[in-house]
Amino acid sequence: MLVLENLIKEDFTTCEPKFFRIYQQQDKDALEALLKDKPHTKIHDEIETQLDDLIKSQHPKKKPEPAEMEALKIKHIGNLSKLEYGVWVYYPWSERLVHLLDEEEFIAVRTNRNIYKITPEERDILGKQKIGVVGLSVGQSISITMAMERGFGEIRLADFDLLELTNLNRIRTGVQNLGIKKVVLVAREIKEIDPFLKVTCFDDGMTEENMDRFFTEGGNLDIVVDECDGLDIKILLRHKAKSLGIPVVQDMSDRGTLDVERFDLEPERPILHGWIDHLDHTQVKYLKTNEEKVPFLLAMIGVDTLSNRLKASMVEVGQSITTWPQLASAVALGGALGADVCRRISLKQYTESGRYFVDLEDLIGDKNKAKDNDYNVVDYTAEVLTENEMNQAIAAISSKEIESFPLSTEQVEQLVSAAAIAPSAGNNQPWKWVARSGKLYLFHDEQHSVSWGDFDNITSNIAFGTAIENIKLEAGKAGLTTSYLPFPNPENKRLVAAFSFQKTDVAYATDLAAGMGIRLTNRKQGNKAPIEAAVITSLKSAASLNSPATLQVIQDEQQIDLIADIVAGVERVRFLYPQGHHDFYTKEIRWTPEAVNETKDGLDILSLELSESDKTGLKVAESPEVIKLLNRWGGGAAFENLSRKAIRTSSGIGLVTMPSYEAENFLKGGEAVQRVWINANLNGLSFHPISAPLFLFARLNHGNGAGLNQKMTEELSKYQKDLLQIFPTLGDQQGVFMFRLSHASAPTVRALRKPLKDILQFI
Repeated sequence: MLVLENLIKEDFTTCEPKFFRIYQQQDKDALEALLKDKPHTKIHDEIETQLDDLIKSQHPKKKPEPAEMEALKIKHIGNLSKLEYGVWVYYPWSERLVHLLDEEEFIAVRTNRNIYKITPEERDILGKQKIGVVGLSVGQSISITMAMERGFGEIRLADFDLLELTNLNRIRTGVQNLGIKKVVLVAREIKEIDPFLKVTCFDDGMTEENMDRFFTEGGNLDIVVDECDGLDIKILLRHKAKSLGIPVVQDMSDRGTLDVERFDLEPERPILHGWIDHLDHTQVKYLKTNEEKVPFLLAMIGVDTLSNRLKASMVEVGQSITTWPQLASAVALGGALGADVCRRISLKQYTESGRYFVDLEDLIGDKNKAKDNDYNVVDYTAEVLTENEMNQAIAAISSKEIESFPLSTEQVEQLVSAAAIAPSAGNNQPWKWVARSGKLYLFHDEQHSVSWGDFDNITSNIAFGTAIENIKLEAGKAGLTTSYLPFPNPENKRLVAAFSFQKTDVAYATDLAAGMGIRLTNRKQGNKAPIEAAVITSLKSAASLNSPATLQVIQDEQQIDLIADIVAGVERVRFLYPQGHHDFYTKEIRWTPEAVNETKDGLDILSLELSESDKTGLKVAESPEVIKLLNRWGGGAAFENLSRKAIRTSSGIGLVTMPSYEAENFLKGGEAVQRVWINANLNGLSFHPISAPLFLFARLNHGNGAGLNQKMTEELSKYQKDLLQIFPTLGDQQGVFMFRLSHASAPTVRALRKPLKDILQFI
């Protein structure tokens, strides 16, 4: 070990070779001194073959015979010996001495096979170009490719990073270079290809302090290639390039994506094609967290145009991988694309700006792709609920109906307006209210709720229960008491309830009636502050008011964390299941204010209260191809973050149960949920439904796991056992609804509701 410790460390900094023209005595002496000092220097002398190539290039019409070739070489070198001719180049980092043709002849021979793709005149133009490259992963490939074509006379390289083992998947170099700065590696490789090219290294990377020097010292750059990671530098260097009229080229090493911004020809062109104009990019350098940077990143990369594999990989960053992946093939392609575009810009053969794609998978792929069964989904549909059907269903129950106080049109509208603000799964509002002969009826308009997630109409029935509770509360305000027949027509279960109203002097739950308008969902994180015992008592009393429903509230922090893990795990299972994923994106989520206002249903993305990173993950996971990949990889753990973080900040977790699994009990359970929800909001508590486990467990227990694959069944069974440990009552009671209670700031948005004309029909 002592021997290893005392060995001389390798030179990690030098990147300039030394030139010796030994036909000059001074250089000859210097070279002799060097060789005496370093007797182990490796000498590489192939001047003969270089002279051969030179002579051949000068006589393209004939192939000189060996004797003639030798004579032409002797004539060409004149009074010098072959040893003295040309230049000896010493590379100190490898301790090699290489014999080369001198600059003019070296350039002529080295670029000979470019002609006429690059003419001699064009070669001379390129040889005067000054190119700046910032970031040396993809940047290395572009730099080396340009050097091979001799697409510049000077290149300025900026990167502060050292070569790490993880870089060797895309940077072409050897393990002996680990720990060396990337600028040094690239500079050395360029010098080994062509020692006459000028390379200027900025080994502290691109910074605000050195940016002016990078762009202007020794003459302004002609092109800058941006391959850096820092968002602030990406933006700042473009402002600088724009002010100096310098074009910017950028490759993204995904789908052959290349950006070109011709600030030289379009001085007023917005940076990054105007994609970040809606953001205050003067503040980027002050952004510290990923959450603050994500809006800029998304605008720059264009999520919709990323490859499916990169989208899926983005979801896994911070879960099963540490950073975004890049492949050597993509980096090599980027090197070719970047070098090609830089050359044509320099030669005025290309004058436009834009984002371009050279997607090899798209260009070179199977025309008849094999069908897979990894994402089999259906678009659930339901028959239209017609007036004729509703009339027939009502007529069939006339003998069962109780005499009712006849409602006026104004009273009907008042009652249904109250019912309309009740909650529903995914805000799907599955109700159709019918007024006929002064009576009120509730129908299930399945077109709005039919989905894989609404197993056995459980979520719809709970929603109907919450709406019925609002009817009862609103009627009470008008001096009416409410009763109803649940599912009165066995032949048509779409008739959910037939209502009757009676005059009364006994007001119904007036304290809750006052809170109907403030009830809302709040998914924001809480502060874990405890809930007062009196409030818990009040919530439980609200649940059991004239009802067999019971409420349990868990406040132990460890148990809350366990529930967070259960809910998060179930959400992941649901999200990765193709049908669950399909329904979420096609039926539930609304990405823009325009979409929210157009449908007035579904979940506004803002209502999910997601971090920018989580929102990005949700967006990139929209593609079925992404879900297929995540399932193949065993990934998707990031989807657990959508609910876990918020649940762990809760003050309590509530569970509403009913005695048994019956449709009517889900109606009654929904009524209890609405009372608890209103009570919680009146007491200043935020309320967030987290019932997905209960609904999937119902499919597992009462639907024989219909639609569930073996892996899902096993995972859900485990989660059900875990939840039973926390709520033993689930062993003999039916779980109806689970929710989190917290002390949190006001929600970002409130869910919209459909107008009365869309949900109420007078017959």
